[in-house]
Amino acid sequence: MLNSRWYKVFNDLWGDKTRTLLIVLSIAVGLFAVGTIVSSRTILSTEMDSSYAAINPSSGTVRTVQPFDEPFLRSIQTMKDVKEADARRVINTRIQIGPGEWLNLAIFAVEDYDHMRVNKIWPQEGAWPPPEREILIERAALQVIKAEVGDVVLIETPDEKQRQMRIAGTVHDLAQMPAQMDNSPYGYISLDTLEWFGEPHGFNELHVVATNRDDKDFAQYVINEVKDKAERSGLTIPMVLAAEPGQIPLDDILQAVLLLMGTLGILALFLSTFLIINTVSALLAQQKRQIGVMKAIGARSGQIMGMYLSMVVFYGVLALVIAVPLSVAGSRALSRFMAAQFNFDLAELHVPPQAIALQVAVGLLVPVLASLYPFAASLRVTAAEAMRTHQMGKGRFGAGLIDRLLSGANLWFARRVLLRPLLLSLRNTFRSKGRLALTLITLTLASSIFISVFNVRASLFRTIDDVLIMWNFDTLVTFARPYRVEEIEQQALNVPGVAQADVWVQIPVRRVRPDGSESGMIYMFAPFADSELAHAPVIVQGRWLLPEDENAVVVSTNMIQEEPDIQVGDEIVLKIQGRERSWRVVGVGMGFLLPMAYGNYPYVARITGRAGQADAALVATESHDEEAVNRATTALEAHFERTGLRVSQANPVAAERAEANVAYGIVVSLLLIMAILLAIVGGLGLMGAMSINVLERTREIGVLRAIGAPNRGVSQVFIWEGVVIGLLSWLLGSVLAIPLSKALNDAAGMAMAGAPLTSTYSTAGVWLWLVVVVLLSGLASFIPARNASRLTVREVLAYE
Repeated sequence: MLNSRWYKVFNDLWGDKTRTLLIVLSIAVGLFAVGTIVSSRTILSTEMDSSYAAINPSSGTVRTVQPFDEPFLRSIQTMKDVKEADARRVINTRIQIGPGEWLNLAIFAVEDYDHMRVNKIWPQEGAWPPPEREILIERAALQVIKAEVGDVVLIETPDEKQRQMRIAGTVHDLAQMPAQMDNSPYGYISLDTLEWFGEPHGFNELHVVATNRDDKDFAQYVINEVKDKAERSGLTIPMVLAAEPGQIPLDDILQAVLLLMGTLGILALFLSTFLIINTVSALLAQQKRQIGVMKAIGARSGQIMGMYLSMVVFYGVLALVIAVPLSVAGSRALSRFMAAQFNFDLAELHVPPQAIALQVAVGLLVPVLASLYPFAASLRVTAAEAMRTHQMGKGRFGAGLIDRLLSGANLWFARRVLLRPLLLSLRNTFRSKGRLALTLITLTLASSIFISVFNVRASLFRTIDDVLIMWNFDTLVTFARPYRVEEIEQQALNVPGVAQADVWVQIPVRRVRPDGSESGMIYMFAPFADSELAHAPVIVQGRWLLPEDENAVVVSTNMIQEEPDIQVGDEIVLKIQGRERSWRVVGVGMGFLLPMAYGNYPYVARITGRAGQADAALVATESHDEEAVNRATTALEAHFERTGLRVSQANPVAAERAEANVAYGIVVSLLLIMAILLAIVGGLGLMGAMSINVLERTREIGVLRAIGAPNRGVSQVFIWEGVVIGLLSWLLGSVLAIPLSKALNDAAGMAMAGAPLTSTYSTAGVWLWLVVVVLLSGLASFIPARNASRLTVREVLAYE
């Protein structure tokens, strides 16, 4: 037969199913948030590493302007510190995706697709390897080119030859940046098809694996040695986008995503802790008289504590039964979404045991630990105090400023400014200030996190604008080789719709460190310092270039991230075209993802043998709308080709901005998902807290009804109380979001840009959460209040 106290525990759990359900749900939503975030983060980290290792990733990629042959490849393979090397050919073409609409298409030609040694490509659908005069498309690129397997597409080669090709299948190439990120699709053909294009036989891309690939510095040393060997052999190294040694494409964004997920997981854990404290405190307040009765008949504090802790543990167990399966499903869904964004496969979706262990620990230990203080506070009261008729504020409303303002002492304010239901609601709200504080802490955390997520989103886009502020032009045209500045500008101005033209030099460089080692590729741009079309980026430290500067250089925050010893005023050594030159750092500009440096055109052109020449045109159009810019870009490219200026790429700045927004859309999407998840956590926590508040005041509802209050009036009292609490949490959360957003901006910015994001406060998040919290608070109070108001007066007055 059950002991009487355990019978009470069972009766409390089973007899009041509504209260039990509310408490269990309040704990479960916090556990769900923690489990989903932690599990997803672990799955993504593990599976990404596994998928990337399966392709035998290169330590780095070296591309050359001139093709090289098999003997040169074998000479690379026999280098001392090279473990493996493979080669392929890449050509930059265009693919038609609509009438008059073209996209740049990088096409790779591999000698033997079945025996690739480095950066392996996996078949997905259709033919394998690519049949002659047909093409395979990287799987993520199909949506970009708006085509399907079996379609025939029109491709234009660099010498303007057009070829119709059938899409014979799809492949998966994890070594390439996902096509949807930068709107750049990839295709794969055979060497025989390459000759059909009219391209000479040979390779122009080396994929090299260092003997110690896990050592990033050593891998970079090996790649630099390969570059030096290529340059000594007469090959030119162009400035192309390539991943750093040992990194997957967009690794910086992935690390920022994982960092944000970990941070939000910790915040969700704090949120769940306060949810537990709040619900347990409400339970104890409701059973205060029962505690007094038990103490009056001889129950010891330890026995009562053990009984209630057992009840809390059972609440935790029930919450785990709900939360664990849901978090498993949620983490799998979130992991699939993120994997699709980064274009990698999830071989397994096993939820890590440590994530479930964390949930169990949180579900069992945190409720117990969180309950100790409320239990200790409740058990300190005497039996006489506990058994008194249930009152708030120990028999009086209070003498504080807020109490006096809302009491009858201030009749003008109380009766003329406030409606009677609202006045009663406000007095009820502030009558139990301890419980109000707990509820506000929970909701304020949820509010601040939700608003902070929108602030980080706005800051991210603002930072992209700050980076692209340098590009005060509409189109960037890159040429296959340098041409005379006067010719470039004159031919550009001959194109209808072009208002202004300027030039710069862009060239790959490497930093030679004091110990003699060399950095990875740094992208150097050399505009005229006083150019109207190439403004200074947002300067973090120091200054921008001056027209009289010679060996002065402005470096990006990303370069500082890679080379943290560099400071403004330092003399650094940069290797340009195989020669080392000293430069003075005069400033640090905001950057994103890629390490960049900016030099003055006259000096850079002179030391590189390009005096009076440039390899890129900066063009401003008369009309800046997207359609006009695209039309002018197409006309520019065609005109340059007709006049003998070979174009490598022509990209509208708006398209570059859109690609940047898409690339960072992953982070934005994650933030929005987290915002919704945390809004659900906070909303359900509010509903649980308000519902328990209504339940424990069921007798008050009976008193109100006994003196003639209608059901609608009774419901309004509690609805207004919930809305007031929601509004207070919104105000406090809006303020707390300022430092929290700053911390998240710093963390995300340092991971992606080497500097904090440009802090921006998003009013959209503030007003959206206001709407959400008002609706939730009203709904949370209305449903239980309506149910309680339907009880008879006798039933509610007898309620315990």
